[in-house]
Amino acid sequence: MEEKKPVVEFRAKIKQIITETPTTKTLVFDLQGIDFDFYPGQYVMLQVPYPPTGEILRRAYSIANSPLKKGVLELTVKRTPNGKASVILTEHTKVGDEFTIKGPYGKFYWVPQMGTSLVLIGAGSGIVPLMSILRHIALAGLHHVKATLLYSNTHFEEIIYRQELEDLDKLPNIKVVHTLTRSWPEDWKGYTGRINTQMILNEVEDIPANLYYLCGPPQFVDDMERILLELSVDKSQIKKEKYD
Repeated sequence: MEEKKPVVEFRAKIKQIITETPTTKTLVFDLQGIDFDFYPGQYVMLQVPYPPTGEILRRAYSIANSPLKKGVLELTVKRTPNGKASVILTEHTKVGDEFTIKGPYGKFYWVPQMGTSLVLIGAGSGIVPLMSILRHIALAGLHHVKATLLYSNTHFEEIIYRQELEDLDKLPNIKVVHTLTRSWPEDWKGYTGRINTQMILNEVEDIPANLYYLCGPPQFVDDMERILLELSVDKSQIKKEKYD
């Protein structure tokens, strides 16, 4: 087992806000001078002041950047229709705002000694911890690690990190496969509909031999696990993180 990274609590200011999609933003926190380390895939607890009631909301957000990208912490937040914290973070937060953050947490992470053939399966904002893993593979120059990402979204405009995923897909050891479930552009080259058995058979080599990371809404994660088990993947090779 890997050594646990120490859990620390700190305050950090937002230095940049990146608009990823119409509903999703990445908050880049300045960690200069803060000793914080994590494994790709882990998350932090963010304290979000909620002015309408004066309460402090505590929310778990996966870390989007690689641990090798020092001095910053990137959290990607998708606005949920009736959300409280997500609405504050995506619509009312500005550069210079300061937040209390605690972490890292979670067993949903990857280090090279766990396995070098990865299949990452995500839906919507479930991409965030998977992106941390992909960025880490690229940034660390881990050419011997093979990763395939199967990524499901409702609409083309909602693909988080779209351009960066295109760039990662050009690397010889990373493959990115998209599917759209509700609408798609006329010239769309990817899959349409939900990720299913046939798509996995088409895109994933040597199915039982890989390490699988599933992240997305609970029903999606359960469905993906069921398909993998039917395809003879051992339960111990499947890691799961459910997003509400």
